[in-house]
Amino acid sequence: MFRNPKAKILALFTVIVLTVSFSYLSAQTSNVYGTYKVTGTNPDGSKYKGSVTITLNEDGSYNFQWTVGNSFTGTGSLSGSTLTVDWGDTYPVIYTVKNGGNRLEGTWGNGTGTEILTK
Repeated sequence: MFRNPKAKILALFTVIVLTVSFSYLSAQTSNVYGTYKVTGTNPDGSKYKGSVTITLNEDGSYNFQWTVGNSFTGTGSLSGSTLTVDWGDTYPVIYTVKNGGNRLEGTWGNGTGTEILTK
């Protein structure tokens, strides 16, 4: 397809730059801060409901404040569409960011608990 090696390198470089740019823009268009409704399932199968407020810090990390019968706090970081939250347990909460941040689908307790956040 490319007879000129420089053209091949330029084409490859262009594809890489575009891929990285679109990935960055996709992550930046996710608005994961605000107040969400929470529905979840504990590792024992019992259900819970409540709310969580997520605030964005100047360094790009996120603070979480859950109110689900009890109150919990945590700090999270976003990488692509994965939001990982340390909340003081052995295992973090790991959310997948969906719909521009309007829905977060997560697991916790090493995958034995589930949680869905919706704006």
